[in-house]
Formats: sequence, C-alpha cells, structure tokens
Amino acid sequence: MQEQGLKVSLLASGSSGNATYIETPKQKLLVDCGLTGKAITAQMEKIDRSISDVDAILVTHEHSDHIKGIGVLARKYGIPIYANEKTWQAMAGKIGKVALEQQEIFNTGDTLTFGDLDVMSFAVSHDAAAPQFY
Repeated sequence: MQEQGLKVSLLASGSSGNATYIETPKQKLLVDCGLTGKAITAQMEKIDRSISDVDAILVTHEHSDHIKGIGVLARKYGIPIYANEKTWQAMAGKIGKVALEQQEIFNTGDTLTFGDLDVMSFAVSHDAAAPQFY
C-alpha cells in the first residue's frame, strides 16, 4: 500500500464556526472546532472520516466560533486539546470540564510534533487573549 501525503479539509469557515481537518498517513488533527459536536461529526462524515479517529484538537483562540464543540468532543472521544496558557484560561469556562490529562498547554512559538507531522505555532493579531495560528 502506498502512503499518501498531507490532506487538508476545510470543514467550516466564518462567524458560524471554524474547523480545519488535517491528515497525514499517521496523524489526524483538527484546528479549531467551532461547530457543535453533532455538526462537526456530520462534516467529518461528508469527507468519509470519523471524529473518533482524531488524535488532537489545536485551538487558535477562545472565541465561540472556534471552540463550540471542543469540550463535548474531548469528553466523548478522549481527544486531547492543545492551546497556549492564556487561551486555556480564557476558554476554560466556555467548554465545560475537560480532564487534566487532555489539557495540553504549550507556548506560542513552539513546534509541536504529532507522529509524522511537525506543527509550528505563531502569534497573530486578533481580539483574543493570546491568538495564534499553526
């Protein structure tokens, strides 16, 4: 079987919700999850993928159109959530309880490694606690 490269799918964009799915041969990530858990599950099914296979969710910032479904998915599927400390503080009360072992805090500017994928984080300008992109 030949391994395929990087796949990126924009699941939602705009004020009603933002979510991007990134897949390599060994990793499956979401960047933001601004839809409900049910809606993001449906969007994943449209691209023949399952939310239960997602290895991690990376958060850009704490606005609801970027985090709406994060808490539900973390609790239901045990998916770890990655965000910088200020973003975690700003979103903690909005996403409900997330198990401590699923809370992955890192510094903006860090490079995160997920199997065969290195993800660089960098600061961006936005009206949020400590917005970043990957």
